[in-house]
Amino acid sequence: MGSEVIAIGTPTPVDWPQNVPVSEREPLSRHTYMGIGGPADYFAVVDDRAALRQMLDLSHERSIRRLVVGEGSNLLVSDQGFRGLVIKNASKSIVDLGGGLIRADSGALMGRLARWSAERGLTGLEFGVGIPGTLGGSVFGNAGCFGTEIKDILQAARVWVSGEVTEFDNSALEFGYRTSRLSKIEGHPVVIDATLRCRPDSGGEAGGRITEFSRMRRGTQPATRSAGSVFRNPVNDYAGRLVEAAGLKGRRRGNAVISRKHANFIVNEGGATAQDVWGLIGDARAAVKEQFNVDLELEIQLIGEGFGDDR
Repeated sequence: MGSEVIAIGTPTPVDWPQNVPVSEREPLSRHTYMGIGGPADYFAVVDDRAALRQMLDLSHERSIRRLVVGEGSNLLVSDQGFRGLVIKNASKSIVDLGGGLIRADSGALMGRLARWSAERGLTGLEFGVGIPGTLGGSVFGNAGCFGTEIKDILQAARVWVSGEVTEFDNSALEFGYRTSRLSKIEGHPVVIDATLRCRPDSGGEAGGRITEFSRMRRGTQPATRSAGSVFRNPVNDYAGRLVEAAGLKGRRRGNAVISRKHANFIVNEGGATAQDVWGLIGDARAAVKEQFNVDLELEIQLIGEGFGDDR
């Protein structure tokens, strides 16, 4: 949802709006799938688009370092935490616009979108059950699985950039493999909502596909805490295959382990630190480079300090 590596800085005292509760020193381990992360100086939960826009505008006007998160499913947060404001986006409204179009807030979970559309006789979003995150983050990183990506169903997205909201159509977002134009825009853009194109599910088959995709995900991915796929797949290959072939399945540092079920996942078996995970990332990169001369690129996002210069 526009998450990015942001340097540690000095927190800025602010009179926060009364309608958005803001806490201090909130452990980010409570808000990431991996269960890892030190405290944020300030932490706010926004429940609708208006509150999201309000907090984005305020942070921009006051030059407060900002990080917007959804479910925290693809983040590795530093053990030192985040010096600034973390906004948890829980804006989840979904509206049927008719004609196969739906508009959803960026905080809507992809799994909920899949089931919501199927219940209304629409198909096209079933792949969302395999994405443990929100629509906003999925648009930002062109998330996908089971042969479908966000770019295949997105009509347009409204994006906040430096105090202004602009609508981008599909082509303007310049989608690529696990990326979009939003990763290149200055001002830390944040998706506000998006319009998605579905099709009539005349055969009523969407529900069956959701069940099958859910079964496939459970069968191939670890259920233990993780941040999802650690590395992007190299061209014509799979990162998990390379890490496994390098003999690193089950490699451990502290309580972080390269999953024995899928080698492109690092799991937290309880009490793992960001440094444990970062060490395993380095182990995997070094072994795959040495044995196969392939440079593995990160798919997860690193938040905060302590990860060195080679991110």
